[in-house]
Amino acid sequence: MSQLFEGKVVFITGAARGQGRAHAVRFAEEGADVIAFDLCDQIDSVGYPMATPEDLDETVNLVEKTGTRIVAEQGDVRDLDQLKAAVANGVAVGQQPLMDIPPVELGYVSDAMVYLCGPSGRYLTGITLPVDGGLNLR
Repeated sequence: MSQLFEGKVVFITGAARGQGRAHAVRFAEEGADVIAFDLCDQIDSVGYPMATPEDLDETVNLVEKTGTRIVAEQGDVRDLDQLKAAVANGVAVGQQPLMDIPPVELGYVSDAMVYLCGPSGRYLTGITLPVDGGLNLR
């Protein structure tokens, strides 16, 4: 059976639990390799417990059970350099990189996120999400 995202890589933030984990596992079930990114730390202004490193480890376990590859990174989405580094680490992992692309630029991060918002996203989410005020920073 052909998998919808076989040979593709998805970059998911907030991947340690909740919707982020659910998206990581669902993409993996459809054949995508995953770059998972989450802070795994508490922010003082957030009034509920945030994800932990153990939560991110569980996401890794669940994705690996699908037979696809995953690279998990802890970092802060508010830090562009950390986002770029997470994608670069995912690209460079092991003997077989997840992606064969030129040096990582911001565009690759935004392309991965915008995928769910475009027409193709309906195959995974059931809906096409609107994108408002987006920037093309390439």
